Amino acid sequence: MKRGLIALLAAGTVALAGCGNTTESSAEAAPAASAPAASTAPAAQGLPVTVRSADGSSVEVKDASKIIPLTGDVAEIVFALGLADHVVGVDLSAAGLPEARQKPQVGYQRALAAEGILSLKPTVLLGTEEAGPPPVIEQLKAAGIPVVMVPSGSGGVDEVPAKIELIGKALGVPDKGAELAAKAKSEIDAARAKAAAAGAERPRVAFLYLRGQSNTYQIGGTGTRADAMIAAAGGEDAGTGAGVQGFKPVTAEAMVKAAPDHILVMKAGLESVGGVDGLLKLPGVAETPAGRNKRIVSLDDLELLGMGPRTGQAIDKLVTAFQAK
Repeated sequence: MKRGLIALLAAGTVALAGCGNTTESSAEAAPAASAPAASTAPAAQGLPVTVRSADGSSVEVKDASKIIPLTGDVAEIVFALGLADHVVGVDLSAAGLPEARQKPQVGYQRALAAEGILSLKPTVLLGTEEAGPPPVIEQLKAAGIPVVMVPSGSGGVDEVPAKIELIGKALGVPDKGAELAAKAKSEIDAARAKAAAAGAERPRVAFLYLRGQSNTYQIGGTGTRADAMIAAAGGEDAGTGAGVQGFKPVTAEAMVKAAPDHILVMKAGLESVGGVDGLLKLPGVAETPAGRNKRIVSLDDLELLGMGPRTGQAIDKLVTAFQAK
């Protein structure tokens, strides 16, 4: 491996990860704005429709003129489907998406408040199981708003196409959903083929979840989206190999045991600790092969862990970074 490789790939902000790998912005959520005027964009043609929500319920959606994605990964898919004009609010984790910058914020996905969401008069809400807290989701359902839950994708990259298709169907644009899902699948397949063609060598990669603002430094392992992405890119998750379930605090002992060849981080997390120099000051990091050689791979948060339209592109970048000599 080439010494001193630092892959700082793409720009972005807050991503959200499954099974505890949740990214939290340091910014404060903007207060909920009054409901915007109804969009003049063409209405969806596939409504009403009844879809099977990830929580096991059947949800009927009659109107998708005023959408609120409750999580950043869902927001990215909604925007990719061409429905930005129908989005009347987003959560804080979507703030880095260009289409979200002028949208009212409804709080952070795991700490939503029903009042702010209801004030925007949405006709449909969509989110993953990370949206909550659960009593707020129940309150929104009780208000009579259709709430469609979709898989986060933490089960692996093979879940991405179905996730996209479900969102497209729920919003009355099933053809666009199928087209976007097929494109995502094609890019994922191509990136995995590239990883397979790289040979039998499987570099050890540790994913570190970093939030310097709150002094949160964790190493990921089994059951996380990062684990799924590392595997898809032909790597071996060093945290998983060291017996980490979900996430555990970064300690010198944990890092030495993981002994990663590369350290994978989200861009916002890396910035929050002062870049590569700050990362190397965390317990045990400088003593790992990755730390000694400064093999740090950084991607945009939603691109890396969103399990959405850019998943194949992210895997391709990881393959390149992990295999560079």
